[in-house]
Amino acid sequence: MGVERIEVRTLADRAYMTLEHAIIAGTLPPGAALSEAELAEQLGISRGPLREAINRLEGRRLVQRVPHVGVRVVSLTDADTMEIFQMRAVLEGLACRLAAQAMDEDALDRLEACAGFRANQLPDGMPIRSEADFHVRIALGSGNSRLIEYLCTDMYPLLRLYRARSSTTPARADARAEHLTIVAAMRRRDADEAERLMRAHIERARRSLSPDEAGEQPAELVT
Repeated sequence: MGVERIEVRTLADRAYMTLEHAIIAGTLPPGAALSEAELAEQLGISRGPLREAINRLEGRRLVQRVPHVGVRVVSLTDADTMEIFQMRAVLEGLACRLAAQAMDEDALDRLEACAGFRANQLPDGMPIRSEADFHVRIALGSGNSRLIEYLCTDMYPLLRLYRARSSTTPARADARAEHLTIVAAMRRRDADEAERLMRAHIERARRSLSPDEAGEQPAELVT
């Protein structure tokens, strides 16, 4: 009918989005305790919707309940991050394979245009699933709803949380060139090569986080 849908957000939705952004931005740093009383007062809401928001954050693994301590922002160890990268290589490789088959030329043009963006270059307040992020755009381009949900809603926020802890680390200089090589394979509709290149790209990023293994300085996490 040409009528724009009205998006309705509950108090719990708004509290969730506010807290998620504060965690990813580092305003609520890793390990920070979340006091229901203080947060309810700061947000101007009752504890009911706040608890619902916290439960959702717990489901996304952004906060955790510590026995005899309470709710805290999650602190990822280096081992946690390495495990996430191992999964990321497989899942993003699959996303790239599917996107190479599904994305049209206009979509690939837009993908190439954001090949140089990194998460720390995105404007303040830009959503986690921003299509200005190269990897997010490929995930969305895969057309696989379950893969999109896991990568964009579960994995990428955790990676950005780790990046917030390591915000002073430099980016790999060759990341953009690798992005463009991936796009070129996708334009050729070479799904095998696109998947291989994406896996290799993420593996190099993983190795760069471990100077002893790679012989180089740590890199920006989201590449």
